[in-house]
Amino acid sequence: MKKLAAIVAAVSIIAFAALAYGDMGAHGMESGMMYGCGMDRQMMEFDHHISKHLMGLNLSEQQKTLIGEIKSRMMKETIRRTADMRIVEIELKEILSEDPLDMKAVEAKVKQLEMIKTDIYLSHVQAMENIKARLAPEQRTKLREMIEAGPVMEGMEMKHDQESCEKGK
Repeated sequence: MKKLAAIVAAVSIIAFAALAYGDMGAHGMESGMMYGCGMDRQMMEFDHHISKHLMGLNLSEQQKTLIGEIKSRMMKETIRRTADMRIVEIELKEILSEDPLDMKAVEAKVKQLEMIKTDIYLSHVQAMENIKARLAPEQRTKLREMIEAGPVMEGMEMKHDQESCEKGK
């Protein structure tokens, strides 16, 4: 009975992690969920959508340089944090393979993964705020209008991309 409870707990943790990190459910931890259809894709989408919106703002050369530096710092930081996340995923996999399962260790690793994911998200928000701070008031207004007009189309693209990832394309 204790073994069954441990198996149910392990499956529950894996299911929780799959829900929390999206890609893991279809591809498993071993396949590198952060690559291809995970954080790297999100980082590329962020860069693509920001660049698309910024192209229509008639940026000065100085603005382009400053914004390029912000994007570069954000991308480097995201790569570092994604590597940290991959290490924690490996450590979690090791913990999940233990018998008996140490639920406190599992909980700590899952929380660590979630904290890194939160840090990445917040760094993207901060980068966007830093970019907006470099814009003139009329450019910020135009950017806000473009972003508000874009979610339907971007949501469709992201849904299509997610479906492609789930199908393994």
